Amino acid sequence: MGNFRMASVEISDIEIAGLELSASQVQQILLVLSGFIAFVLIVLIVNYLTKSRGSSSGEKPSKKPGKKEPQYEEIFEVENEIIETNPYKNDPDTYFEQSVLQTVTLTLIVGLQEHLTKMAENPSDQHKAMKAVGKYLEEKSIAPIAFTQWNQSAIQGIAARVILNGKSRTALFGPSVAMVKATAKFPSEISAQVESAHAAGQSVFVLAIDGLAYGVFSVSHRLVSTGLDW
Repeated sequence: MGNFRMASVEISDIEIAGLELSASQVQQILLVLSGFIAFVLIVLIVNYLTKSRGSSSGEKPSKKPGKKEPQYEEIFEVENEIIETNPYKNDPDTYFEQSVLQTVTLTLIVGLQEHLTKMAENPSDQHKAMKAVGKYLEEKSIAPIAFTQWNQSAIQGIAARVILNGKSRTALFGPSVAMVKATAKFPSEISAQVESAHAAGQSVFVLAIDGLAYGVFSVSHRLVSTGLDW
């Protein structure tokens, strides 16, 4: 059989499964294979360079599926309640039973819940703490009463007009810092609880009627783990 020389490599005619291939045909097959191998190598190199460039530019690898993430729940809880039924004692018209004062507090908070629903607002931490007071009172079987002229302020808290002992009264429920300015001097027991709760890092709310402080609620805030989520 004849011989065909290419550079320093000698390519001869070959026979495969009874099929005889000439040297030129063998050369063509080798060229095709070489081209295919070169193409595969180029693709691999390009992919490698692309990944290397992404890593050097600060791109973070995607999170592995199935990795567990911790989940937490905010807990607002009433830690203390002090009610002063007649803090000034010099006027019988300023006396209210404890259940009445609790009812007024819940009534104001019910107005807050209706406001948040109507405005589709996300409650602030202050609102969440107030709602915790409402839940606390509802668990004591306290029921709200009718109210008018309800309004709320992020600084002052919430206010409304309610009927008590046949008279229309202005009821306020807000952060103690603001209520100090909106009411007469706190009774000693309420004042002491305000200071104690602030020292413990709690939210403190004071109930007042017609400018007189009748009650104080302290609310704690913490995060509780609810387990791991996939």
